[in-house]
Amino acid sequence: MKLVSVETPEKSVCKMTFSASPEELEAASNAVYERTRASYTIRGFKKGEADRAQIEADRGEHTFWYDAINDLMDKDVPALYDAAMAEHGFVAVADPVYDLVSVKKDEGFVATATVALQPELNLTKTTGFVSECVTPEVSDKEIDNVLERHRAAAAELVPHKGPAVKGNIVHIDYEGLLEGKPFQGGTAQNQAVQLGSGRMIPGFEEGILGHKAGEEFEIFVTFPNRYHAKDLAGKPVVFKVKLIDVCVRQIPALNSDFAKKVANLDTMDQLRAQVRQQLHDGKHAAALNRAKDQILTQLADASEGELPSVLVETTYQQQMEQIQQQLQMQRLSLDRYLSQIHETRESFTAKVRSSAEKTSRVHMALLQIAQQEGLVPTEEDIDKQLSERAERAKKTLDEVKANSNIPAMRRNEGIRKAADWVIEHSTIEDKAENQ
Repeated sequence: MKLVSVETPEKSVCKMTFSASPEELEAASNAVYERTRASYTIRGFKKGEADRAQIEADRGEHTFWYDAINDLMDKDVPALYDAAMAEHGFVAVADPVYDLVSVKKDEGFVATATVALQPELNLTKTTGFVSECVTPEVSDKEIDNVLERHRAAAAELVPHKGPAVKGNIVHIDYEGLLEGKPFQGGTAQNQAVQLGSGRMIPGFEEGILGHKAGEEFEIFVTFPNRYHAKDLAGKPVVFKVKLIDVCVRQIPALNSDFAKKVANLDTMDQLRAQVRQQLHDGKHAAALNRAKDQILTQLADASEGELPSVLVETTYQQQMEQIQQQLQMQRLSLDRYLSQIHETRESFTAKVRSSAEKTSRVHMALLQIAQQEGLVPTEEDIDKQLSERAERAKKTLDEVKANSNIPAMRRNEGIRKAADWVIEHSTIEDKAENQ
């Protein structure tokens, strides 16, 4: 395999093209065959006895191609890329993007690597930025909300002698019977159920209402038609139930006993003061982070020069992926989210792309500052980080090194140190919200 060309289609962007001849592609395929032949079981042959032609006749002509291509893309292409970067003295500021261009039996294999190179920015200003840290006031309502959450968490279950009603928490033993026989997942011991929560199948919680602790009874219900267990969906069953106890959640009063229990303080005034301080500290930390971000935004505005398009695009794709992941956790599609915030996809993606450009510019400016101010970590610094990582993972240093992106580690650490340096050489003015 060989490097075909090294091009700079635009400033601070390098594109390399690599190729493998049909003979090299065939050799890579044969290497896969030799490595994997023992795993193939072909009709008429014992496992591992069939030759390549017999395996391909059974599984398909390109059986070994896919792994061969992966081998070339994962090993040969990156090795040639690294050598070319070193030869040309290029400094990458992101991981390369590898693309398979074409692969044909009679023409061979062609792939490319596109990478962003460090741009030379004109940093008109690197220190002396000014931002405000505005900490919002803590309201009495916010304190009340925290105390209510503490009360709910400190609630105790107290036995109730009367019949079970909605809102009670009961503990039950039960056994479910389908056509007179127990079914999988239908039995439990000392199961806690909050009546009215709707967590059990329809009719089950209702069947407990009105019963008292110690009673044994039956509940007749029918599983929903769309129940996840298909063998139970739409089926009538009977549950034999023993009601162990009926309890109510007793929420503690806001008094000195409560203050002592949740925070080891003597009075509610002391507890409220503590909560107020905790809320203030949290708001102040968030405000301080915003103030630091403002300084870095000012640095971006003071950084002139063209950025590699591939860097901005990669950053944009990463930010979009993060947004999609966050929405998935909320079980929201992007389109539904956009409808909720009354924004078009075009305007939203334009904002994300603008953010990606700003982020890329900040990072490139910081990387340049790190180099200018001697903040780029040394090999010893990186080895120390890797050693700590190896100790935590209970692995050897060599094992951790083999699975670490060391150039990215070095860049990221340099960017982090430079950010701290810029902020230290700037001014953050503390202000209360009403000032």
